[in-house]
Amino acid sequence: MIRIAVVDDEKECIEKIKRYFDGMSEYKAETFYSDSAELLLKKYDNGERYDIIFLDIEMNGINGIDAAKRICAAGGSPLIIFTTAHKKYVNEAFYVNAFQYMFKPIEYSDLRYELDRAVKTIAFRQSAFEINYGHEKVILKSSDIIYIETRGRHLSVKTADNEYLYNDTVKEAEKKLSKLGFSKIEQGIIVNLCHVRRVTPTAVELDNGETKYISRRAYKTFLSELNRYLSGV
Repeated sequence: MIRIAVVDDEKECIEKIKRYFDGMSEYKAETFYSDSAELLLKKYDNGERYDIIFLDIEMNGINGIDAAKRICAAGGSPLIIFTTAHKKYVNEAFYVNAFQYMFKPIEYSDLRYELDRAVKTIAFRQSAFEINYGHEKVILKSSDIIYIETRGRHLSVKTADNEYLYNDTVKEAEKKLSKLGFSKIEQGIIVNLCHVRRVTPTAVELDNGETKYISRRAYKTFLSELNRYLSGV
């Protein structure tokens, strides 16, 4: 079941979105509504996670941009859709990997379109990736893989909790994962775009705290693929 959070300090806006969701019974979703980012952050502090977050930018107390930064730091890579009445916040939204931003007043057709796109993106991220680890067959969610790199004659698959070594080539791994949101940053390494937190012309910072070198040849293509990924393409 998809978990959705809607946070907005305008009561009318929350009620409007709730009515919209009530008319979308085909989406099996558990939905949390709040008029403050603090309540959402408290849930994250208690270990709860959401797949999609509709987050107002201008709010009393903690604003949407600052809340999104803390949510991203907590992990889980939710799809954040900012809602705002002002275009001036668009650049700030980009720097916290916003999935989309919607201008108020929010219309039913627009919300339905973005929700449908987000649901498809989540399904896309969760596609399975199978490896032979030792004498075992291990099936990982592609969204759990942070990166894959060459390690001697093996490949190393890094997740937040583990590392798996198996026999294959980066070329074969890239063939399987390139359509699942992965991109090559140099000859022996591909990274999961949903775990990218910062990019410079020479390095890619990942959400597990590691930084990987990116080659000059790969940089332009990588940025293009990252932008397409963040746009839900």
